[in-house]
Amino acid sequence: MTRLERLVRGLSLTLSVAFVVMLAGCSRTKLSADQQALVQAAQRAGAQDVTGAPLDDGGMRLNGELDGRAFSLAIPWRWNKQAVLFANGYSPPGTRNNIEITDNPLKGDDFGVYRIPYSQGFAVGLSAYDKAGIGVQTGIENTHRLNQFLTRFGSTRAYLIGASMGGNITEGLIERYPADFSGALAACGVVDSWPGEIGHLIDLRAAYNYFTHGTAYSLPGDQRIDHSALSTWTSPAFKSVTPLYTLMQLKRLAAPIVKLFAAAQANPTGPEQRMIDNIAAATGAEKDLGSFLQPIVTVSYGMDDIETTFGGSIYDNTAKVYSSPYLSVDETHALNRDIQRIRADPRALAYATEWHKATGKFNTKLISIYNSVDPLVPSELEESALLKAVHDSGNDQNLVQEALPPMRVPQQPFTDAKGYAHCGFTPDQIATAWVELRHWVEFNQRPGGGPDAGESAGH
Repeated sequence: MTRLERLVRGLSLTLSVAFVVMLAGCSRTKLSADQQALVQAAQRAGAQDVTGAPLDDGGMRLNGELDGRAFSLAIPWRWNKQAVLFANGYSPPGTRNNIEITDNPLKGDDFGVYRIPYSQGFAVGLSAYDKAGIGVQTGIENTHRLNQFLTRFGSTRAYLIGASMGGNITEGLIERYPADFSGALAACGVVDSWPGEIGHLIDLRAAYNYFTHGTAYSLPGDQRIDHSALSTWTSPAFKSVTPLYTLMQLKRLAAPIVKLFAAAQANPTGPEQRMIDNIAAATGAEKDLGSFLQPIVTVSYGMDDIETTFGGSIYDNTAKVYSSPYLSVDETHALNRDIQRIRADPRALAYATEWHKATGKFNTKLISIYNSVDPLVPSELEESALLKAVHDSGNDQNLVQEALPPMRVPQQPFTDAKGYAHCGFTPDQIATAWVELRHWVEFNQRPGGGPDAGESAGH
């Protein structure tokens, strides 16, 4: 069977059972004897506060805690004794998106990262993190704990999928625990390290502050690039209003950027377009609403958490020379004299290296998919550095990188105007990558090429 035939067959299987999985959002009330046995097996495997609920397709959801951290699993009625775990991406500080997880991973799964493997017999799920914001260490530790539990529970092979920050967690897990996962899929991920990624965001904020200073387009709040611009206040007593408060703060940060691009579109030869031209040239960003909006809002709201989590600054622009072809010599001098500078803390850099800078040394089959233009995680930073680390480690046989076309979408919830999407993938693209990963692990067929020189992974 050719690779194309295997892909078509895998996708056909996914589509043929998709309607069954859609029923999993509704549950019956009584567990079968086999499902009750799974709850008891989970308790014996070390889970606490275990509950189970049947799904209408014959499967069940399993919820509980491991050392106080919640987990959520969906187990199909014909479980193949394999598991797929998902590593969540970044959530704004103050929110509880990664601290409180869904009871049913199949519900609201727009991309199919749970539904597709579940439809093929895999148990799927995730672990809660200990914090919002930057959560690489807790993501690695808690996902590893969940995988250890699944092994005791009866899983014989595990796969891992992670997106955005979850891509860094994925890369960290396969390096720290080389025997845990047979295959891994990183999507739009910070697959190399954080100093370059955070540095790109800080550069954009610093350049934006400089070129919009004193205009109607300047950002609100604290202008210092080593501080959050606005409060991320939250309180357990007002948990129900936290999402609204966070959204209001994010909209405040987004509003002047949206206004700047609207003015530039209305007058392409005006001062607003010149601001955009200079900011893009000085930072290497695309002249695109999404390429400004997403990085600047993320770092302007999350900087306090970033500094606290890493223990200081992990980016240093004290010696960086900023330039733009639209500036005169005097203007370039003024830019480099007056733009804000930030100095890296060696202790923070050491923590960022531990959690997590790619070494390129892993045994797991890793597919990394990314958009050729990503506004938040530039592939020229992350993918290029990962490829070098893997090559320098002599580990090219375990990495496949796949560039996908960029996607432009309305920049909701801030505006209907379009810009580049972070993680701009379709469900079909995710399904194809998953099928490729399975065939690489199970049939030793490397995507885009012939069989690997070595033997297939079989953890």
